[in-house]
Amino acid sequence: MSQSSSFFSVRVRSAGFALLLGAACLASPAWAGGSARTDDDDPNVNAKGVVVNNILAVLRVSPSSAGKLCLKNLDEMHKVQKQLDVEETAQRSFDVGLLRDVLESDMESVVSSCGKDAQTACEGGAAGQNARLGKICAQLSELDSDEQSDDLQ
Repeated sequence: MSQSSSFFSVRVRSAGFALLLGAACLASPAWAGGSARTDDDDPNVNAKGVVVNNILAVLRVSPSSAGKLCLKNLDEMHKVQKQLDVEETAQRSFDVGLLRDVLESDMESVVSSCGKDAQTACEGGAAGQNARLGKICAQLSELDSDEQSDDLQ
């Protein structure tokens, strides 16, 4: 086999792996859990849920942009959301406040890890997919600059 055909073979396999990885991300429990909560009694959870859902909108267009840490954090967030649903249904109020705090923390982790991945997707062309994604990508850019200014204070 010539060197050029060997190189081509590796490139095709790499592209196939990337497609397989993207499909696996979409089928993983982290993605299958759907979106973040935005209908909670806690307005902080709702506000973070909106940001998480915007990040997910970008990553659904470019699933290969989502890193392992992002997927892990999404999985953790969805587990806590499910546990919170169970506790609210059972009306065990002593667990609900603690679970909301954990959920809010998990959402912050998702925003931090997945937000960076979504920004990478935006820079890679996801922003041009449609007007909504363009607006979300602009907001993610603003979010990043707000975080940097917070670090300076």
